[in-house]
Amino acid sequence: MPSYVLLTLAAAWLHAISFTLAKRLWVYSRDPFQISILSQVACGLLAALALPWAGYDAVLQMPGTLAAIGVCVVAGQVFFILALRHGDASFVVPMLGLKLFAVAGISAVLLGETYEPLVYVGAAGAFASLFLLSDGKLKGSLRSALFVTAAALLYGVTDVLLVGAIRAGVSPLEIGVYSLLVPAFLTLPVTLTLLPGRWRVSLPFGRALGSYAAIQIAGMVFLMMAFGLAGKATIVNIVQTSRGLWVLAVVYGMGRLGMAGVERLTGAQYRKRAVGALLLMASLSLAVLAHQ
Repeated sequence: MPSYVLLTLAAAWLHAISFTLAKRLWVYSRDPFQISILSQVACGLLAALALPWAGYDAVLQMPGTLAAIGVCVVAGQVFFILALRHGDASFVVPMLGLKLFAVAGISAVLLGETYEPLVYVGAAGAFASLFLLSDGKLKGSLRSALFVTAAALLYGVTDVLLVGAIRAGVSPLEIGVYSLLVPAFLTLPVTLTLLPGRWRVSLPFGRALGSYAAIQIAGMVFLMMAFGLAGKATIVNIVQTSRGLWVLAVVYGMGRLGMAGVERLTGAQYRKRAVGALLLMASLSLAVLAHQ
């Protein structure tokens, strides 16, 4: 199995955990913008610890690209948090698979990235599996669906920009650090000016933000390494849809532990989603094997 696949699977597992933890942030705050901004700041503060190793060359080499990545990440995060506000994590996270279409289209135009037909068949199967992973009913509010679609599009643009930067010579470490640091930097002055009083957080809220940020960054490290090895955006994103499977295990585990803010699924839901999981894994296998 190619190394980039293993790295992407590890990233998908970690992001399934962090995205479910993002849902739990609503236990501590009812303000979507506070959650969105503070989660970005938490990630940025941890990412800043790696600056001595990442250096500052990327800032001088492509400031416009870094700014565009920052804007897309911030806007995508706001839409994602709003989607979680109006829908369950087990609906919203699988629906992020819509990013596949954004990445495939944009990377084909901007990066000249194309694949054998079977890779796209596998991508279509992976997306179809998300329908089953969402109970076969797309069980979620229209508002949640619209928010997660906007988030998926923005995250797709972000991934294409990340791969473009890596192709231009920026290391995965550099682009990974700045893709977390720049969004926090962009939101800081705006929030201090326009949203006074939203920085005060309780100790439990602070711990929840720290846990989310640490796991989100760990997943980002694996994902940047996968992008660097694959050199392409679409195939990595196809494998990344596996987080729709992992999130089921995460939701189940957190529910069994009695953690607040995590939805409870019935036995029928788990069985239906297991069928979707099998289709997902078959589709991912087809896409990866066709790409080799």
